[in-house]
Amino acid sequence: MLSFPKVQLIRRLVALALLALAATLAGCSGQRAGLSSSAAASIDIPPGVAVESRMVDRGDGVPAPGEIAPDFAFTFANGETRRLSDLRGSKVVINFWATWCAPCEEEMPDLQRLDERDDVVVLGVNRFELPDVIIPFARERNLTFTLIANPDGDIVERYGAKNIPISYFINSDGIIGYRQLGIMTFEMMQEQVDRLR
Repeated sequence: MLSFPKVQLIRRLVALALLALAATLAGCSGQRAGLSSSAAASIDIPPGVAVESRMVDRGDGVPAPGEIAPDFAFTFANGETRRLSDLRGSKVVINFWATWCAPCEEEMPDLQRLDERDDVVVLGVNRFELPDVIIPFARERNLTFTLIANPDGDIVERYGAKNIPISYFINSDGIIGYRQLGIMTFEMMQEQVDRLR
């Protein structure tokens, strides 16, 4: 026969298991992945990490140089939402990456250096990972440029980022100037930014 404390422990374990199952089922219901605003408020999230994102322009085909960059929105933990189109007037580099991608990680310090230039904005769109994976990655590497969680993958898919890293260099008028598949050196990044208008 089980003692009263053991029965309570078993009940608590069963309750925790049911909560975990409910959370898993809710994740399969088609809800967007990410942190809720209450969860985000309880975690110390670096200011440059956008915890949610979504495509605004749902067009077809992978965008190419000479075309307008498809618009997307990204939301920070404080609730501020920005769009790629809000950055018109600035040169922009969009880099698609993941924490498990060694070449992506190798590029991060150079992307950070590039973002420190006054004439360019760097956006790092993560491929399918949740903010709770991105946040420690950013902290450990002292990354302050904007990192965007895209766990639904709609931005990743729209931009054709099946193989990463891939980067888009966007002119100040929103037109794609150059697309680079694969890792870049800092010098390559600077050269492409300098070619943008």
